Amino acid sequence: MNWKKNIYDTLTSCATLCDEAASTASQAKDIENYYRFIFLNLDCADICRQVAMLYVRGSENTRLLAEACIEICEKCAEEAGRINTDQARQVVAICLQTTQSCVAILGIDTPADRPTPAPLFYGIDPHESFYN
Repeated sequence: MNWKKNIYDTLTSCATLCDEAASTASQAKDIENYYRFIFLNLDCADICRQVAMLYVRGSENTRLLAEACIEICEKCAEEAGRINTDQARQVVAICLQTTQSCVAILGIDTPADRPTPAPLFYGIDPHESFYN
């Protein structure tokens, strides 16, 4: 599978911004008002990071996590939309963009009958020892 850098960049940007937003919100004086926002941002960051890794690797499981990523990003954007800060508005924007990237991943043709390549690094002969 050929991967597109803009999809990877969107996923990693979402992970970074959601981590930052959760960290910022966890320092608020009225933190009890931000619990759901914090936890959804952490979930969003984790799933986006995982999808990005599987996507670049060409994993046959990318589509499974991309579906979950769509749902989590939508929840995260919805919750962020309830908070009136610049950072929360940025979270809404990146989550919506990430949702579109995951939809694009789902549209990529990945036949189930095509096996995942055995060697992770194509330049390494599987018969050579890694300990030479």
